[in-house]
Amino acid sequence: MKTSTRLVLLLTLVLAQASTMAAGVSLAVGHKHQSSRIDNAPVRLTEQAAPVLSIYPNPSRGLVTVAVTPKTADNYKLRLSNIIGREVRLIALRPDLEADGLQINLSDLPAGVYFYSLLVNDKVVSTKRLVLQN
Repeated sequence: MKTSTRLVLLLTLVLAQASTMAAGVSLAVGHKHQSSRIDNAPVRLTEQAAPVLSIYPNPSRGLVTVAVTPKTADNYKLRLSNIIGREVRLIALRPDLEADGLQINLSDLPAGVYFYSLLVNDKVVSTKRLVLQN
């Protein structure tokens, strides 16, 4: 694949994610909470916080640690895709297995930019970027 084609694909992915993030920020900024409470006591939210997936170190030379917070009993999966969106790994994550995170060896993958997504019950919750320098 030509370098110019790769750059166009990368730019398209970055712009798509940037527009998605901008839409989420504008919704969060426009939301105002009105409270009928008289005292200033904190209000407890009934909704659970969305799980957050982090992979470190980033950039990496192959060995990474995967951590999910908060650890609940949901069905977590890690999907790793290459720059053109082709899935290269799908790893089932059990949050109760590792207290400090799960070690994964990605040194067999070629160097480059990858996207990793957290799937909760087979639905994408978040997607982030990972750089491998193998």
